[in-house]
Order: sequence, then structure tokens, then C-alpha cells
Amino acid sequence: MTKFFNKLFMVLLVLGAILIFASCSSLNALKDINENPDHIKRGDVENTGRAKAYLENILDKPENREVKAYNRRAYDPANKKTLFLYHSFYGFFKDKELEHTLVFTAAPKGAEVNGTWMLDADSDLESYKLFATENNPWEVEEYVNKNGSSKLNFKNTVESILNRINEAYTFFGAASVRNLPWYHHLWLALAPPPIISLATVLLMSTNSDNCNSAVIETLQWE
Repeated sequence: MTKFFNKLFMVLLVLGAILIFASCSSLNALKDINENPDHIKRGDVENTGRAKAYLENILDKPENREVKAYNRRAYDPANKKTLFLYHSFYGFFKDKELEHTLVFTAAPKGAEVNGTWMLDADSDLESYKLFATENNPWEVEEYVNKNGSSKLNFKNTVESILNRINEAYTFFGAASVRNLPWYHHLWLALAPPPIISLATVLLMSTNSDNCNSAVIETLQWE
């Protein structure tokens, strides 16, 4: 019986760590953002302002426009996408052509912002372009609703994102724990110390997002 509980403890320990440090909050992803000079622009204080201006403009001129939501491998095409390790972003289209991608991203260490909405992050553009040419090493997929439809309401989704921007959410890597199925919440809640409690994670995620929660909680289905 003791061996059983020891094994159960280790399973819950690993599961809890996965849930807390997964997705775009993974240690490797944050290390890359902090150390790779290609990511310096993620800390630009003007990012969110540019994204907001673009969204307000297309909201006033919605003709022939659409928005789509995607998920993919988290930070590198060499990493397998799993339930706990993935990344989300939006694509905005005019006359069926991609105009911009949009993501809520962590900023490099030392930046003046703690999380920013950013147009055209390099990895989002790269992954989408490969996906569009049927070469899909990033495992990009469109989000679909429970009926299998990927159609988003353009006006409502744009307004939803703008509302999120105006609420000035900060970046918290484990924020998407809010969006996990109930049974994962149960497993995490059952994990014994030293795993941080589910209630604590949920409290810490108040008024915060990561790349996944920022999309999942703002997309509006047709």
C-alpha cells in the first residue's frame, strides 16, 4: 500500500508540474524569450498600442474581413504539441489574405511591460505560412467549437479582444489552467504538497493571461 501511495504521489507531482509550467510558460520558452535577441521586440511598450489601433480600425471597416484562431507547438517545431504544451494565436484576414497575426506574449526579462499584445510575432508568421502551404511542422490547427465549426463572429471577437486589452491583463504562465477540463482540475486539486494548490493557481491567475487563455477566453463563435 505504501508503494502505491508513493507512486501516486510521484504521478501527481509530475502532473502538477506539467499543468503549472506547461504551454508558452514552459521554462525553455521563457529562457528563449529572455536570451534570444530575436525576441527583444516582444518587450516593446508600443506593441499593445499598435495592436489596439489595428483592431479598432478593422472594427470600423469589417468588409471582407475575417478572424481565425489557431494553436500549434509551443515555441519550436522540434517540440511535440501535447494537451499541456501548445501555443495559441489569432490570424486576421482581408479578402482571404493574411494581414496580421496577433498574440498575447510574455516580454523578455527587464522589459517595461509584463505581457503584451503583439502583431506579427516571427514564430506565428512562420508557422502560419508553413501551415498555409501544407507543410506543417508546427502542427498548426484551427480552433473549432463543439460542433466542429471554425467560424468566428468577426465583430464580437474583435470587441472581445479589445475589452481584454482595455482590462490590461498581465502575463502569468499558468493562466490557462483555468481552461483545462474539469478532470485535470480534479487531479491537480488532489495533488499533495509541495505542489501549489489549484485554488492558489486560480487566484494568482486573476487578471492575467498567457497566450492560450488570451485566445480561448476571447474568441466568439458565429
